[in-house]
Amino acid sequence: MRDEILDAAAGLIVSEGYDACTMRAVAALVDMKAGSLYYHFRSKDEIVEEILNQGIETLYVCVAEALQRVPEDASFAHRLSTAVGTHVASLVGKDQTYMHVYEHLPPVIRRRSRRMRERYARLWHDLFADGIARGEVDGIHDLQLLVPYFLGGLNRVPEWIRASGAGSERIAQLATTALLDGISVRQ
Repeated sequence: MRDEILDAAAGLIVSEGYDACTMRAVAALVDMKAGSLYYHFRSKDEIVEEILNQGIETLYVCVAEALQRVPEDASFAHRLSTAVGTHVASLVGKDQTYMHVYEHLPPVIRRRSRRMRERYARLWHDLFADGIARGEVDGIHDLQLLVPYFLGGLNRVPEWIRASGAGSERIAQLATTALLDGISVRQ
């Protein structure tokens, strides 16, 4: 029942906004009395926090597992391409409602998933740091700035797809190529 409640709340937030997601509205969607919902969750905020954390955990697991399947001796470019492709596919794939809840929330609620987001950012930080250690990435870049900058762009992918009509593979390739090669004309 908890999963049904989370699914209903996530769908409601994405389709109608955070304010429309009330305990009463969620209870109606799962065909239960509003008071019964409190047996599973203490508040709307607890539901939203669990949705955020599950979404980020799913993303973390998908990217981490994809990177584990890449051979140890693979280039940084290959590892980055794998991570970006997996991240993008996770955001735009079928049944990814949890991934889209974040953009509909007020900042005070977004902050509740900070620990999970920091864990996910650490995965990317380690990827870039490994590229530096292997001599494939220029060590002059501050990873504390580069990683959130890059993830911030990747997290806007659903918006880019809606605006441009481009496919997820094309956007993942653009993000990877732009980071690795830049956009300057080669001399």
